[in-house]
Order: sequence, then C-alpha cells, then structure tokens
Amino acid sequence: MRLDLLLTPERVFLDIPVHTREEVLVYVAEQLERSGAVKRSLDLVDLLLDRERLGATVVGDETAIPHCRVPGLHEIVVAFARVTEPIPFGERQEPARLFFFVLSPQEQPAAHLQVLANIAHLLRNPEVRRSFESSPDAMALTAELAKPEHQG
Repeated sequence: MRLDLLLTPERVFLDIPVHTREEVLVYVAEQLERSGAVKRSLDLVDLLLDRERLGATVVGDETAIPHCRVPGLHEIVVAFARVTEPIPFGERQEPARLFFFVLSPQEQPAAHLQVLANIAHLLRNPEVRRSFESSPDAMALTAELAKPEHQG
C-alpha cells in the first residue's frame, strides 16, 4: 500500500482557505464527494469527527492524519490537504497544517494500518516532509513521492 500509488494529484489540496478543524474536514470531504470517491460528504465528516472523539489524530510537527473506515467504500482513498496557517486540531487543540486523510473499506483493517504506517515512515524523511510543506502544486508533490528512493 504505497502512498505514491494511492495519493493522486486530484486528491491533493494545497493552501486551502480554512480556519477550523471542521472546515478542513468539510472541505476535503466535499472535494472527495465531487470526484466520486465517497457518496456523501456529510456522512464522511460525521465518521471523521466520531474518530477524532476517540482520540485526536494529530501526530506532531503540525501534522494530523484524520482516518476512518467507511461503509460501502470499495478501495482505500488517500487525500492530502495543506492549510496556509496552522489550525487548532484535536482535543488538546494542537496546531496542524498538514492533513493526510485515510479512508478505508470496513473489511480492510490491515491495509488501513499499513497506509497509516507508510505515511508515518515517509514523514520521517526530511526531503519528503519538505515536499508536503512547500510543494508549489499537486503534480510536483506526487512526483516527489514517486521517486524510487521514497517507495517502500
């Protein structure tokens, strides 16, 4: 479950104009509904908020990984959003600027965990992290992920 195969330019949203946790969740959910990746954005937002209530998905370094299992989903969906200014996220209101969304079919828990681990591994690479923080566009970001040294 390599991130470079799951994260397409159409699912990369850079410098989005949001200021709250709910706004970032709604923005990405609406984009995913518009592209046909999910059926109803409001249902997805509810699932993501339910997951956040179980435990915040902020992982430090201004990064959050909102994730959930989605009934009726047939394949793993990964999206990335970057906001211009960090926003308070999670129960401790930690600042987050980079958001990796991982949505999985209910019957694929192992794949879900594998994608989360892959994201965590990639973020330890300073070059990849810089790409997420500063890529000028979605194509440049996904091209960086596709480099052989970042696959694994």
